[in-house]
Amino acid sequence: MHREGGTFEELPAYDLVIQSDTAVVLDHGTNVFIWWGAELAADEARSAAALAACTTLAVELTELRFPAPRILAFKEGSSQARYFVSRLILAHKDPPYEQEARFPQLRTLTTKQRTKLKSSFIHFDDPSFCEWMRSLKVVPPEPI
Repeated sequence: MHREGGTFEELPAYDLVIQSDTAVVLDHGTNVFIWWGAELAADEARSAAALAACTTLAVELTELRFPAPRILAFKEGSSQARYFVSRLILAHKDPPYEQEARFPQLRTLTTKQRTKLKSSFIHFDDPSFCEWMRSLKVVPPEPI
């Protein structure tokens, strides 16, 4: 996840990371995705800085690989953004205590921010990763 000043914070690949005021780089092996939120896109200066930093990181991650992965960029709400989201671990349907255990950064969000994040997800019938594990009668892995 891109942070102000051009730094990055390494986070787990959960769908909860895609917050409207952030930009995210996901190295998916054959593709490197850059995703940026709608709120970030609305602020042209911040958006340009974040996208430049994300693009630089994506190029650095891929410069010595063969075959070179594709670098794809998606803005929140675009039709292509669903492709990016489908590569993330589904966690937004898990109970809050599990979400916070696996993604502690959620604890820094206000109730309003958390509600807004939860409402931004598209409804679908697929189970979350933990729900799927439990359906197999397997205990989900402990958070790292």
